[in-house]
Amino acid sequence: MEIPAKLPFSKRRLRPRVVISYIFDYVIIIACVIGFWILDSIEPYHQHFSLQNISLQYPYAVHERIPIYYALCISGAFPLVLIIIYTLFIDGLFSHHKPQDPLSGKRKLRGPWRWKDRLWEMNCGILGLLLSQGLAFVITQVLKNACGKPRPDLIDRCQPLSGSHDLPVYGLSNSTICTGDPKIIKDGFRSWPSGHSSSSFAGLFYTSLWLGGKLHIMDNRGEAWKSLLVMVPILAATLVAVSRIMDARHHPFDVITGSLLGVVCAIVSYRQYFPPITEAWRKGRAYPIRTWGTEPPRPVNTQLTAFNNDSTSALRNPEQDRLNPPTGPERSVSPSGRPSPPGASGYAVPSNPFTSQVYPRRRHDQDPDGNWSSSEDDVGNGYEMQHGYAITQTPVAARGYSPPFETNTAYQSQTHAGAMHPNPETAGDHSSRGRQLTDTPLRDV
Repeated sequence: MEIPAKLPFSKRRLRPRVVISYIFDYVIIIACVIGFWILDSIEPYHQHFSLQNISLQYPYAVHERIPIYYALCISGAFPLVLIIIYTLFIDGLFSHHKPQDPLSGKRKLRGPWRWKDRLWEMNCGILGLLLSQGLAFVITQVLKNACGKPRPDLIDRCQPLSGSHDLPVYGLSNSTICTGDPKIIKDGFRSWPSGHSSSSFAGLFYTSLWLGGKLHIMDNRGEAWKSLLVMVPILAATLVAVSRIMDARHHPFDVITGSLLGVVCAIVSYRQYFPPITEAWRKGRAYPIRTWGTEPPRPVNTQLTAFNNDSTSALRNPEQDRLNPPTGPERSVSPSGRPSPPGASGYAVPSNPFTSQVYPRRRHDQDPDGNWSSSEDDVGNGYEMQHGYAITQTPVAARGYSPPFETNTAYQSQTHAGAMHPNPETAGDHSSRGRQLTDTPLRDV
């Protein structure tokens, strides 16, 4: 069979190993599914138990509140449908920078993303979701078989022989005294960790991360409706996990550790294909097509002390600061060590320590129509945190790497530019002060 030279959602020709790497991602997910069914058929380890242990004497619930197929629909099918519908039809509808049609001059309703961009986002979103679920199921099943912890309803499942007693030496019994259904008894020794909890959090916590990235929840705007939407999947996962305690299928410790396992799988899987949600200027866009032979992306400024320590900038009043601009030690210093240019509020605004395009664009990545795609390179022109990008000519002495763009994610005041200096005489003072700051050489400390 011949290996395709490009992906379905990209016009860019790729090396065979790039295409194989994405095919291998899906092969790993299929292998996780096969591995789960193999592990499910294996007899787990049977821990000894005591017939006098009250925590194992709960009645066996024939009808579960949330069976496994319901849990899969909640934590698997629902996020899958959400990712498909959002990426194909909703993403870009509320964009503030919709491109104009060159012929009619009207703004495109669907925003800046083309079909190839949407297909790439959907591919990465589905890959992350399936990887999260696959890892959670396999790891959970391995731990279940290795530990063999009894469920809270084990004695009811066991149906011990009449007149059975714990052994006199250690005061424990084993599964040899059980007369119940072997399949039910087999599942009775798989209490830790909770599979419902791990799978639900693997799928739904991943959904929360994905939504948080798409809604750029960490953009410091403080919109409550975003928090509500992001927390809904987590609440659903918690209810699924709590139902296992209500059905006496798991101990609380099993549910808590299973939930934490699902959270870890979700975070790891999400970060394979998407940037962290704390980098809100990336808008939750998926990473571009992977490459090899290049250094991993790095921040433009490696000294982030001033950027991280400026925790009070969001609490300042821009209008009051505009009238009383700070001087002296109150002025902020940029991460590079130089005084930052004052923003509209008069305070120096810490610039974004990361470039919006950490992947340098290459000439052969451009389509014949002149457009860029997230499936081919990092999309920078769709980010909406600022009105535009300032092209920087400052080279970075990090092994010859020169980022083409630099963006400032701090929110500027919308006050008219002329209102910054109501007095023409003071305007010159401010401008001269700014020139003095930028022209003053800084000594190495």
